[in-house]
Amino acid sequence: MSQTEPVRDSEEYQTEAAGRESGLDLFAPGTPTSKRKRYWLHFIVYAVLLSFTVWPVFVPFNRVTPYVLGLPFNIFWDSLVLAFVAVNTYLLYRVDEGPLFAKGDAEDGP
Repeated sequence: MSQTEPVRDSEEYQTEAAGRESGLDLFAPGTPTSKRKRYWLHFIVYAVLLSFTVWPVFVPFNRVTPYVLGLPFNIFWDSLVLAFVAVNTYLLYRVDEGPLFAKGDAEDGP
């Protein structure tokens, strides 16, 4: 039986893992201050948005009427907050990864 990947405890694995970029850039030693501020901003937005879905902040929104888009107000509110969290996640990904298509990456149509 042959192994194609190095064993986790081996020196080869540790050298390979050290050269890879993974984990949170917020805690990486070489992360610029502007990037760290951007990560903290996204984290604060997440915390604020998610606080809108738990007690005691959710209490004013925990009612059935008015119906919005056929949903009770509390379900609509949770869905709206979830949509904002998804948008924040997408923005963080786009800012971190760069443009959607780099030059030459877009496929030419027939």
